[in-house]
Amino acid sequence: MEHSTDEVSEQCKSERIQKMHRRVCRIKASEKTEVKYMQAWEEKLLERQKEKRELLRKMNHKMSIEEIADVLDMDVSKVKDIIEEQYDTED
Repeated sequence: MEHSTDEVSEQCKSERIQKMHRRVCRIKASEKTEVKYMQAWEEKLLERQKEKRELLRKMNHKMSIEEIADVLDMDVSKVKDIIEEQYDTED
């Protein structure tokens, strides 16, 4: 299924694979499905960002900004920005 193309599907003898390929094509062609997928993806991204900010906030009480940046392999300035943004949104 990783190489699900019309050509590969036609060469495949499995009716099940061919059905799955047709379904994948219908799903890919559906604008409604695309919108749902993108919304779900964006929601997951926003949730991860929120968790990261919360983690940084908690770490900030126990570690220096430099230590946090080192642990997360981030620029110190980026860590500072995220922490400041977190405190700004709490006000």
